Amino acid sequence: MSQTDVLLYEKTGKIGRVIINRPKARNAFNQELVENLGEFIKLADQDPDTNVIVISAVGDKAFSAGFDIKESIGEPIVDVIPRRENTAMELNTWREVWKCKKPVIASVQGFCIGGGLHLAFMCDLIIVERCDCRTVPNQPATVPMNKARQLLYLGEYLTAEELRECGVVNKVVPFEKLEEETMKIAGRLAEMPSDTMMMLKYQVNKTYEIQGMVNAMDFAAEIFSLCRINQAQTQKEFNEIVNSQGLKAALDWKNNHNS
Repeated sequence: MSQTDVLLYEKTGKIGRVIINRPKARNAFNQELVENLGEFIKLADQDPDTNVIVISAVGDKAFSAGFDIKESIGEPIVDVIPRRENTAMELNTWREVWKCKKPVIASVQGFCIGGGLHLAFMCDLIIVERCDCRTVPNQPATVPMNKARQLLYLGEYLTAEELRECGVVNKVVPFEKLEEETMKIAGRLAEMPSDTMMMLKYQVNKTYEIQGMVNAMDFAAEIFSLCRINQAQTQKEFNEIVNSQGLKAALDWKNNHNS
């Protein structure tokens, strides 16, 4: 397996590249993408000729705009057991990055929202575009507590520079330098002794797991499931407009309705 309609896998020397390929949808995560992403990550991790993995996305607008809203609204999962099972599948996909024995680098441009953030935050290093990258970190452990509350409660965005100042991302570069800088760092990691890098990653991961990171992810997934069920039930009219007229019309209706 080297590609689907929504994912690509390429190799550059000792670097395995998993590439999200839905630029027309701002690389939003549809069901096909989420269901296959974990397999692509495992493919790179199990490749004996690969020492480091890069996750990136096609286009210049977004690393990922999060979950595909039109798909999730058009085919909502509102029963408790199926909703929890679907969320668990999504969470297990992000955990494939965490479980990788090899270092994983996220190369992030443009918007990075929702599921895109979950994916990026599972990576060992995050390199972002300076100009347009705007995100809402939705894993409180990555930022100071009061900043996490501000962002989550108010739905505010952080620029790439603000993310760097919070210690959330490792490096900020102009868009035209993003791939070059990512591959430069990946190349350095690829030449490190692979066994040593695997042991270092295992050590760091285990430290955060002992501190409760896995349990926190499980709890966040449970709250996410409840929110998705509640949203489907309380935003019925909005959802009907999305299905009949499209997302833009629904957002216009919502803005006019709230004004």
